Amino acid sequence: MDRLLKSPWFVKVTAFLIALMMYTTVHINDQQANEEDQGLPTNGEEAFKTVNLDAEYDEDKYVLLGMPETVGVRFQGTKSDIMRFNLQRAPKAYIDLRDKGPGQYEAEVKFENLPSGIEAFPRESTIDVTLHEKKTETFPVTVQLLGENELQKGYIAGTPQLQTEEIEITGAKDMIDEIAYVRVFVNVADAKETFTREVKVQALNRSFDPIDINIEPETMNVTVPIENPSKEVPVSIDEKGSLPDGHELKSITPVQEKVAIHAPQNVLDELDSIALPVDLSNITEDETIEVDVPLPDGAFYASPGKVRVKVDVEQKEEETTTEPESETASSKTFNDLPIKVVGLDDNEEAKFNTPTQGTMDITVNGNEKDLENLSEENITAFVDAEDLSEGQHDVKINVDVPDQFTFESQLTEVTLTISKRTA
Repeated sequence: MDRLLKSPWFVKVTAFLIALMMYTTVHINDQQANEEDQGLPTNGEEAFKTVNLDAEYDEDKYVLLGMPETVGVRFQGTKSDIMRFNLQRAPKAYIDLRDKGPGQYEAEVKFENLPSGIEAFPRESTIDVTLHEKKTETFPVTVQLLGENELQKGYIAGTPQLQTEEIEITGAKDMIDEIAYVRVFVNVADAKETFTREVKVQALNRSFDPIDINIEPETMNVTVPIENPSKEVPVSIDEKGSLPDGHELKSITPVQEKVAIHAPQNVLDELDSIALPVDLSNITEDETIEVDVPLPDGAFYASPGKVRVKVDVEQKEEETTTEPESETASSKTFNDLPIKVVGLDDNEEAKFNTPTQGTMDITVNGNEKDLENLSEENITAFVDAEDLSEGQHDVKINVDVPDQFTFESQLTEVTLTISKRTA
């Protein structure tokens, strides 16, 4: 190291580098001092800001549309002015419509509180705006439910309850006059219980298109009742067909005495009981069968959906007699005997589906002499439709013959369609 310091070349190079650094430093300081003495032109520095845009007009009479909330501005000034300006609050940008009435205007963007030495150049020097006559009107608020078809089976939406049933809207007269409906939309899909939801209030025209107008409040709470109406009713037995020959019905009893029917309230109000259809035609011994619970028109489902019915039968004992059969015993057949329908209301009518002609064949057994005096007028075949609702039904045939006779017929029931009489 001592040898390096004693070298003349090392000393010369080091001295040159030190001198160069000192010169450069002094030259830069002199240049900065000259710039400060001379000053920068007004466009020497720039600052870009987004400034809130205000409007001055008669707010009690008019509504202003078309004005943006902010405006982009380029500010110019000296470096020191711009530095001070950046530390201060931005000046006020505004348009002046105080002497204007309703109409469209190209308003100049102006500034207040602009610091000395600062010039402002808005990106848009003028703004296209419109002054409208101001109007306030009160409208009823209605609710439209969405997704009712997506409610689970048995659930229905009740009458919605609004936070307020009327709302006051202030805006441009032309837009207020266009409002036909003020509505809130509530989606009830998959709801299982009553709920309250905050929803947006919308103004609509007669074509149900939204109107872009300021509404206060923008939202409101709506409570929608979600119900699962049901009614517990007793069950009865509707016997279908007859037991096979040689068997007699001792008893027929539903294991469960009541079922719950889930349906709209208007259906439940008309419901007093449910008749379980039980087909006896194939029953030859005691058994318990499961029967589907029939649903009234408009009902959703029954709980339970099936009911067990206990059927007790016994075999008939064959009648034996030692007395010889009367030689006068005989039979007489009546063909195409009309089947009457009784129990219909005055405004109802019945149509035979089976048999289509509404007639039947009957064989009457009895004493030959008595049969000679027996005519069709002494025999009545009828079905009772008193408790039947509109629609198709299988109904048992009743036959009345004089006491001294018995009868036989292969036809035991008919199929009817009950309907309202047409005017």
